[in-house]
Amino acid sequence: MTGTTPIRVGVAGVGNMGRNHLRVLSTMPQFELVGLYDADAAAATGQAEQYGIEAFSRFEDMLEAVEAVHVVVPSFLHREFACAAAAKGRHVLVEKPIALTLEDADAIIAACEAQGVTLCVGHVERYNPAIATLADIVERDDIIAIDFRRLSPYDERVQDADVVHDLMVHDLDILNWLVPLPLRRLSAQGAQVHSDKLDYAQALLEYEGGTVASLTASRATESKIRAIQITGRKAFIIVDCLNRSVEISRKTHYTLDVGRDISYRQESIVEKVFVPFKEPLLAEFEEFARAIVAGDM
Repeated sequence: MTGTTPIRVGVAGVGNMGRNHLRVLSTMPQFELVGLYDADAAAATGQAEQYGIEAFSRFEDMLEAVEAVHVVVPSFLHREFACAAAAKGRHVLVEKPIALTLEDADAIIAACEAQGVTLCVGHVERYNPAIATLADIVERDDIIAIDFRRLSPYDERVQDADVVHDLMVHDLDILNWLVPLPLRRLSAQGAQVHSDKLDYAQALLEYEGGTVASLTASRATESKIRAIQITGRKAFIIVDCLNRSVEISRKTHYTLDVGRDISYRQESIVEKVFVPFKEPLLAEFEEFARAIVAGDM
């Protein structure tokens, strides 16, 4: 495999997210979209016809035809599909969460390491342009506190995962990246609202360096909100992940003397950061292709 030869890829699972994978992969020169698999034969056939690819009746048959697999089946099946792909020496991109249990997650990682194949977990929010822009900003400041809010209405399509695995996992991933320090204290609480799993969850974290973080995830809230607020020593940063915007409030000591007994004093300035647009899934898949070519695991 070289950087100029497209990587033969297949998609397992053609639900809502799987269809997005097919759409993006079909446009990428780094990949040759070979086929797909889904237990729903009618859905698989319909998607295969749309993209002019093969609908495999067995996942094992698709593995014989590809070099890499996108695992977009329900979360409780991630271990089965990812480990089967790794055992065949296929590179694996598995949608978030990597698994619903630590045991299953460890098994997927071990299977990929044993075969020397690339493993990517689909934390697509990492590739949100607003989050990518945030990296350059926070490197120049000391973080005091972070507040995450990821709120949504109830989605009946998600049956196997609680709100932590379904939504909060995005913010936990971003938090681990922003604050790479040992955790000192954690407390959490949650509530069941529409299902037999947690539909609302809150977590408070304190790190060894003194940084504190709060996370709220809900699939019982009629408004859809994806917000991050960061309090630093030099600035206050507001990130809207839905609208892909970043605003920074900075301290200033600007005073304008107008020549009379009054003057204008500005305590702070608000900077709206330009965020260049790029589809997050496309950026994620480009990174997966790069890692495969480079031999990264």
